[in-house]
Amino acid sequence: MNTKVTTITKLKNLFIEIFLNKTDKVSDISEDGVLNATAYGVAKVGQKALKDIAITTSKIFPDTATGDNLDTAAALFGVSERKGALGSSTYVRVIADEGTEYLQDTHKFISTNGIVFEMEDESFTVDSNGFGYIKVRSVDTGEKTNIEAASIVNVTPRPDGHIKATNEYRATGGRDEEDDEVFRMRIKNNLNILSYSTLDYLTQVFQNIDSRVLRIINVGTNEDGKRELRVLTQNGIGFLDSELEDMLDQAKDYFPITDKNRFGDLIGIELKNVDWYYIGGDDGIDFRVEIDDNYSIDDVRKSIQINLSKYADFRFWDIDDTIQWDDLLQIVKDTEGVKYVPDKFFKPSHDEDVPLNKFPRIRSFIMRDLEGNILYDSNNVLTPVFYPAE
Repeated sequence: MNTKVTTITKLKNLFIEIFLNKTDKVSDISEDGVLNATAYGVAKVGQKALKDIAITTSKIFPDTATGDNLDTAAALFGVSERKGALGSSTYVRVIADEGTEYLQDTHKFISTNGIVFEMEDESFTVDSNGFGYIKVRSVDTGEKTNIEAASIVNVTPRPDGHIKATNEYRATGGRDEEDDEVFRMRIKNNLNILSYSTLDYLTQVFQNIDSRVLRIINVGTNEDGKRELRVLTQNGIGFLDSELEDMLDQAKDYFPITDKNRFGDLIGIELKNVDWYYIGGDDGIDFRVEIDDNYSIDDVRKSIQINLSKYADFRFWDIDDTIQWDDLLQIVKDTEGVKYVPDKFFKPSHDEDVPLNKFPRIRSFIMRDLEGNILYDSNNVLTPVFYPAE
């Protein structure tokens, strides 16, 4: 239900129309007449009533509520209050000698503004290509962790063989508190807690255990004969194995007895992080562009990445959606500050179907000038950045 606040003129005309339809004693209403003043007064009162009704309904219906009104709607629906701050995540491209090893508990990546990132995987070893991608998540939380591309450049302690590191794509997912869009989704799905043995029910269970959970995905039986559940977080950060085991242990009371042994422990169920589908594959998003002289390269790169993130937002991804390469191209072309983008150099150059139970994410992002040199803004000077060949 959506109550619209109507203008004074429309309400006044409506009153006059009804009034004239009910009597033949009046044939004309002058602008300065008593009846016109009466119509105005009625219309003004009616508009105030519509305004109050709209405010009240916005608190009752989550679809129309925002801000504090959405908090009130959550309380009416018996939903817990907004979740707190979350950190961000991204991929760091490391360039190092073959065999260089990066360890989860040892190495930290640090951005130019001091935001510390830790590895999600236990370890990563550089192969013969001389480079690789490491998924990292911020130690701190909040919107401040959404740092820009090419800002994670340090690793400590520096492993032997390490040459350089950078994040080609901006870190995303960090927030100060749950935004209206995600909060509204959680309110509307809250009653699924009563739908036992469904994915929506399990989603509500795990969300109550850890506020970072967004969705639970059933991928069927794995090669070990166990039922495998995948968890998608609200900010794209993967859980550590210990965190997954702890969540599954806390959720065991909500599973049917057929999934438990005589001691009450879950059997035949595994909880893992979702698999990501990297847009563009190993090449990622790679294109040539001519930028207006009045715009900073960093500002244009930032705007392009923000717009691309909105297009492929994994939080609202539907299994029937596809990645249309011409949509990606058009997003780049429509970004403020972009003068020209040649189609023939744009990658990916074909539509991509995201596999079932996977979610799209941008890992590699390379922006070049029209000659093919990688654009990197260093005091407004264009310089090529070295990337080892595949």
